[in-house]
Amino acid sequence: MLYPLKFEPIFKDKIWGGQKIKTVLNKDFGNLPNCGEMWALSGFPGSESIVSNGFLAGND
Repeated sequence: MLYPLKFEPIFKDKIWGGQKIKTVLNKDFGNLPNCGEMWALSGFPGSESIVSNGFLAGND
């Protein structure tokens, strides 16, 4: 059965960042002091998205 793939977001610490992503998008970015970017999907080397559901969970 086919199903939509869901991915873990990637949070980037930036000097211009803050806490707004937590409040506006209701996303928890852990212990980053200044989250300046959130990548919903990425194929960039070193920052590949990780599948969060189904039998592919944990794979990039």
